[in-house]
Amino acid sequence: MRRIAITGISGYIGAQLLDRLVGHPEVETVVGIDTRPPQRQPPKLRFYLRDVTQPMADLFAQERVDTAIHLAFIVRPSRDDRDTRRVNVEGTRRFLEAVLAGSVEHVLYLSSAAAYGAHPDNRIPLQEEAMLRPNQRFQYSRDKGATDQMFREFAASNPGITVTILRGSVVLGPGGADAIGSKVFQPVMIRAAGHDPVVQYLHEQDLIDLLITALEKRPAGVYNLAGDGVMRYSDVARLARRPMVTIPKAVLGAVMDVTWALRLQSQSNSAGLDFIAYPWVVSNRKFQQATGFSYRYSTEETVRSYLQAMGR
Repeated sequence: MRRIAITGISGYIGAQLLDRLVGHPEVETVVGIDTRPPQRQPPKLRFYLRDVTQPMADLFAQERVDTAIHLAFIVRPSRDDRDTRRVNVEGTRRFLEAVLAGSVEHVLYLSSAAAYGAHPDNRIPLQEEAMLRPNQRFQYSRDKGATDQMFREFAASNPGITVTILRGSVVLGPGGADAIGSKVFQPVMIRAAGHDPVVQYLHEQDLIDLLITALEKRPAGVYNLAGDGVMRYSDVARLARRPMVTIPKAVLGAVMDVTWALRLQSQSNSAGLDFIAYPWVVSNRKFQQATGFSYRYSTEETVRSYLQAMGR
């Protein structure tokens, strides 16, 4: 991993990964691609201001990229579904085209456990062999499912390139004030009546360590990522010292749709409700067995770390 390309390098995860990589003895150059410059631009970074929907093949070839990491993705729900899909799916297509045009040996994709979908009949925990059943009405789940499939098909068609797909659970930690995982911690948390699913979190520092380990060990295949242990959704509210209001699922969904349509909130329409009603927790054993990795933070410790950093 001497010359690494990273899309979405200015984002929440990309910026932290950059900080680690520039200090890594094996890394000579980090080729960063994003629509905005990163806050820090160390000497090892070669930054390109570019949208991922634009061709990147010239950059990969010019910079002799041997390792490529795809992080660029619209995570938050958007009212512009076409643009979201353009960035998430077409951007992934451009990334894979660039990989083929260059001399890339290892591809790393940060997928998501959301690609499995949130369903009442999900096994607890989900193994990597489980069928992907993304919730099609929820943009993030739908697009992660589609792009995960693209990377698996790419791996099957290009056996000479090592492809690592990491399906992460919700990421949280001290730097996660703007992370999607922090959005459940509202002044009053809401639960769908009759639903109190088990949930899990992945600490941001563990995720960066996992990414570094994947780059060093280069395990091929699909791996779930999550902190040890699970919590009930109601336990998260108690730990955060937040009052929790229980509302019938149908009523809650209708309220979410109306407030979304009237632009009174930007969290989600009712499509996101399944993710706080049904389980979508994963087993984290396969990556540990393949690489020897050990998590530093459990799910509960991850939540506590975030709350402490936020002064809660």
